[in-house]
Amino acid sequence: MSRREKNNYKKKKKGAKTGLLIGLVVLLFLVGFGYSYISNLLNSTNQEAITEDDDQLGIGDKEFNYDDTEEEIPGEDEGEEQEGLPFYYEDVKGVTNIALFGVDAPVGQRGRSDSIMIITVDKNSKKIKISSIMRDSYVNIPDRGMDKVNHAYAFGGPELALRTLNSNFHLDIRDYATVNFTTLPKIIDILGGITISVTSAEATKINGISGAGTYNLTGAQALDYTRIRKIDSDFARAGRQRTVIEAIIKKMLNSPVTSYPGILGKVLPLVTTNLKSNDILSLAGSVVTNGIRTIEQNRFPQEEVSEGQTIKGVYYYVFDREQTIHNMGKYIYLDETEDSSETPSN
Repeated sequence: MSRREKNNYKKKKKGAKTGLLIGLVVLLFLVGFGYSYISNLLNSTNQEAITEDDDQLGIGDKEFNYDDTEEEIPGEDEGEEQEGLPFYYEDVKGVTNIALFGVDAPVGQRGRSDSIMIITVDKNSKKIKISSIMRDSYVNIPDRGMDKVNHAYAFGGPELALRTLNSNFHLDIRDYATVNFTTLPKIIDILGGITISVTSAEATKINGISGAGTYNLTGAQALDYTRIRKIDSDFARAGRQRTVIEAIIKKMLNSPVTSYPGILGKVLPLVTTNLKSNDILSLAGSVVTNGIRTIEQNRFPQEEVSEGQTIKGVYYYVFDREQTIHNMGKYIYLDETEDSSETPSN
C-alpha cells in the first residue's frame, strides 16, 4: 500500500470514528431529550402526595383491631377470634399493586369512592389483574369505626382509603390513582372510544344503543354503562366498571407507541396520583419488558362468604374476613384462584 493510500485509509478511518462519535452524541441527546420529554409529560398528572410510612398506611399492621361487632358474619363461628391471619405479600417479589378510585363528585370535591379497584402488575405470572372491592363492604375504617369501605375516601382521601384497604384485607398498597367520573368520558373520547359487548338489558340504559351487540362506546355511553344499577346486582355493576378499565388498558396496549405522547398529554392531567414520573416509567417498562399482555378480572369479597345485612337501618355488605384475606392474598400475590369469579382475557 502506497503512502497516499495509507493516508487516505487513515483519514477514512478517522472520519468513520468521528461520524460514529457524532452519531452516538446525537443518539444520546435524542434519548436524553425523549426521556426528559416523557418525564415532564408524566409530571402533568395532578400530584397529591401521601405518607410513605408503612405503619400509617396500615401495611403489616398485626395489631389492627377488626371489630366485627355483634352482627353475625357469614362463614364465621360465633365468638371466633381472627388472630394470626397471613400477610401473603411477605417474601413475594415482582407484584405491584395500585389502588384505582373512581370518585363520582363535582370536580374539586373529594366525595366517596364510588368505584374501588386494585390494579395488580404481576411480573411472575405475566398478568395485569383488576380486582373490584365491593363498595358497601363492612370494614373498620381506622379512627372512624365500622362503616362502608367507600366512605374512607370521603373521610380522609386516598391515604385513609389505602390504610383501610391494607388493614382490613392484609395488602401492601402504597400507590393510588383517582379518576373523577365526570372526567372519565373525556379520557375515553381521547382514546377514540372503547369496545364493549352489551346485553339487551344493558342496551336499554345506554343512550344511542338500540340492542345487544359489540359497540365502540363513546365516553358518555361508557359512563352510562358503568352506572347501570337496577337491571341486575351490584356485583354486575362492579363487573361493568372492571370491563371499562380493562378496555381502556387494552386500547392503550394496542395503540402505536408513537401515539402515546399525544394521548398521555391529554389524559394525564385528568388523573390524580402520588406516583412520580420515574415510578410510572419503571412500571410501564416492566410491563413491556416482561411481555405482560394477559388481563384478568376478579372481585372481593365473594358472594360465597358474604351477604347483605341491614345494621341500624343501613345496608352493608358483611363478609367473612378471614376467608376473604385468604382469597385475596392467594389471588393477588400467589396467582391462585379458589372460586369461579375470575374472568381472564387476552
